[in-house]
Amino acid sequence: MALNDKQASFAREYCIDKNATQAAIRAGYSAATAKQQGARLLTNVYVRAEIERTLAKSAQRVELTVAGVSAKLLALSDKAEGMDGPSALNVARQCLMDAAKLNGLVVESSEIIQRSPQERSARIAMLKAERERIARAH
Repeated sequence: MALNDKQASFAREYCIDKNATQAAIRAGYSAATAKQQGARLLTNVYVRAEIERTLAKSAQRVELTVAGVSAKLLALSDKAEGMDGPSALNVARQCLMDAAKLNGLVVESSEIIQRSPQERSARIAMLKAERERIARAH
């Protein structure tokens, strides 16, 4: 099923900042109902597929993946832990927190992340595989 113009616009706008309300407003939905429209659009399988396709294409373009960035953050954390001084521990702690946030394990109070049970299961499986890969590398 093809998306209508507003749905396609919402999908593109959502990929910019992952804020459904603001994406709905920028896509031309009423500001008064943007919060509800944004939530509704995120449950639409076709809109969601377009968002995932766009985000994947964007990640490939800049060659970034959550797993890759997480691995680099964890490597930096390990390196910092091996250094002396309190600033090294702060760097290690911040790297671990950034990796946790990136993987959805820590959520800022201003963020709302909605994942289906399937998305959560897939994310957990990916994190376990990445953790095992990193453990084997060390």
